[in-house]
Amino acid sequence: MSKAQSLAIGVCLSLSLSGCASGSALQPDRSIFSLDNNYQRQFYDMPIETAFEQTVAVFKDAGYKLDVIDRATGQVSGKRGASGDKGSATDKDLKFYALVLPRGSGSELGIKIVQVIRRGTFGTSSAELIVNDRQMYEFAFKRIENSTPTSPAEIDQDRGVRYN
Repeated sequence: MSKAQSLAIGVCLSLSLSGCASGSALQPDRSIFSLDNNYQRQFYDMPIETAFEQTVAVFKDAGYKLDVIDRATGQVSGKRGASGDKGSATDKDLKFYALVLPRGSGSELGIKIVQVIRRGTFGTSSAELIVNDRQMYEFAFKRIENSTPTSPAEIDQDRGVRYN
């Protein structure tokens, strides 16, 4: 095999491998849902379906743009501007991650709220701080408990999904 053929084969292999490596994950935020000690937890005496729908409804009402609503796994996440206007002009935003799990005959809800602070000339870098204010979480848990559940069709319709 000549040096030119070896070089051509090497370049083709390199390009094909780099093409595989450069693809981004389809759902990169899903790894954040592992239930660790950063999640605040609340137990409810309601089915997981009800806890899930009420969680979605409360965060939608609070102005979060939801990016994950997965009934099969109980995962919900979203982001909003710090003032709740879905994109404020400040350098701070809030993100949340919620995981609804079965617990006996009821459900367990884990929530993690993260403050995102953008820095740099054009907000190109950011720092994320996990919010540990227990009263803030208690307020969210109470609102979820007292919420009226939204039907799955209404949630999907708001996201642009229509059922026939």
